[in-house]
Amino acid sequence: MQKPDHLRAPLARDLCDAWDAPVFSSYGATEFETAFCECSAQQGGHVHPELMLTEIVDDAGNVLPDGEPGEVVVTPLGVEGFPLVRFRTGDIARLHAGHCSCGWQTPRLGAIEGRLAQRLKYKGTTLYPEMIFHVLQEIKSVETCYVEVRSAADQTDEVRVVVGSDAAVDTKEITDFLQARLRVCPEVHVKDKPSVVQVMEAAGGRKLQRFFDFR
Repeated sequence: MQKPDHLRAPLARDLCDAWDAPVFSSYGATEFETAFCECSAQQGGHVHPELMLTEIVDDAGNVLPDGEPGEVVVTPLGVEGFPLVRFRTGDIARLHAGHCSCGWQTPRLGAIEGRLAQRLKYKGTTLYPEMIFHVLQEIKSVETCYVEVRSAADQTDEVRVVVGSDAAVDTKEITDFLQARLRVCPEVHVKDKPSVVQVMEAAGGRKLQRFFDFR
């Protein structure tokens, strides 16, 4: 079954295409005591209400309607030594309560769309770096990329996307694609792949850094 776009991460799609095999995602943390795992229908990670209560909330802690993006808040029901009530994960996602073709009736958690601490305000639109990365993964000529954000004089965010590729890249194609998918288009710069990777490596750490917050 073709997985809906709002539940399918671009990387999972690329792995499916490359391996010609299904790829299943899961999401969890030590504090959860359990995890959200996809079923055979691959329509999001099923919630196990007997193990954990799951909510999607706004900044004030109010529960959001089905399908609205917000912070994932969980209450594990089996933790005895150090119980947690409404544990705020800092991750942004959506709950989907519609019927799943596998037969389960529990809500499903969609893909993690970003981190609350990395939220960007750009031209009146809320963005998360992960949203930008997901869109760029759909452009074959983009081999690597990172995002820089700085504070503007009007207290909004200035967002700069740096794309690395050794192939010919059409900057306008990237700009138009970002505009179509995100409704806004950050400033886009194209450089050779080695110089972009060098910046990402210079930040240190086990993984290449893809988000630089200079606010």
